Amino acid sequence: MLFIAGNLKTLRKRKDLTQEEVAEMLNVSPQSVSKWERGDTLPDITLLPALANLYKVTVDTLIGMDKINDRQTRNAVFTTAHNHWRNGDITATIEAYSEALKTFPNDEGIMSDMAMALALDGDRVKLSRAVSLCERVLSDNQGDKVHHTTRAALCFIYLKAGEKEKALAVARRLPHVRESREIILEQVEKDLSVEEIDSYIRFISIGENDPADVKASAALG
Repeated sequence: MLFIAGNLKTLRKRKDLTQEEVAEMLNVSPQSVSKWERGDTLPDITLLPALANLYKVTVDTLIGMDKINDRQTRNAVFTTAHNHWRNGDITATIEAYSEALKTFPNDEGIMSDMAMALALDGDRVKLSRAVSLCERVLSDNQGDKVHHTTRAALCFIYLKAGEKEKALAVARRLPHVRESREIILEQVEKDLSVEEIDSYIRFISIGENDPADVKASAALG
């Protein structure tokens, strides 16, 4: 997610310098400069101030913080991950969110969606990680849309993990909106199959409506 490779190449050319000249100024090898610009490796953190001074920019500009903080960059994460999800590639979905969390470690939307993707994998370790991510999102106790969606998903993640009482406890805290307390409590109290639970998780996350999801769509309104 860092944009440093492209920025280093652009800034060097803007200064009309060769890789060899940059290498000599920084006392590194030309191969190192080449690898930085290809994105194969990153400059040592101690070199960032020198590079920023060489190109007369800030370290934030060098790294590309303007692009990293841009809403379109964040939206692209969800577009990529949701495309993988709709194509049935949960592994690629999880990898996309994992990579994004390296840059956006506190993004609640990414954490929430990754939790749902992990839950669909079915692995017990991933289910535990999914629960942890949901609980982390909910830990600051705000009542916005992401939190309602996360809480709704956590109900079904707990169900899949065999924790029905926890699922019921979370469902009772849902608001009277799409992630409705009454509707989800009704579903959690049933003996849902793993396939039905997965359908609800997919529907809550991306609104997917395959044949198994139609029932979930109708129930959740």
